[in-house]
Amino acid sequence: MKEYEFWRERETGEIWAIELGDGAVVGCCGPFDHSELEERFLAAFDYDCGRASWIEEHRGAFDLYDPVRGESLERLEARHDA
Repeated sequence: MKEYEFWRERETGEIWAIELGDGAVVGCCGPFDHSELEERFLAAFDYDCGRASWIEEHRGAFDLYDPVRGESLERLEARHDA
């Protein structure tokens, strides 16, 4: 099952749209400026699998990001089940 989220890299502040398959990163798009973010478009972004494995390997450097509130919600390493 595909899921879509925004992730914010803690060190750089860059925001990425992330495509997940069974909890693992399978595609990404970005980085985005905050003004470009709208959750209703998450599933429609043009996801690239080229950087997906890098982002998955560095999952601990990202937070789940809420574009409506403009803030990080939680550290992602706490959510990783694999």
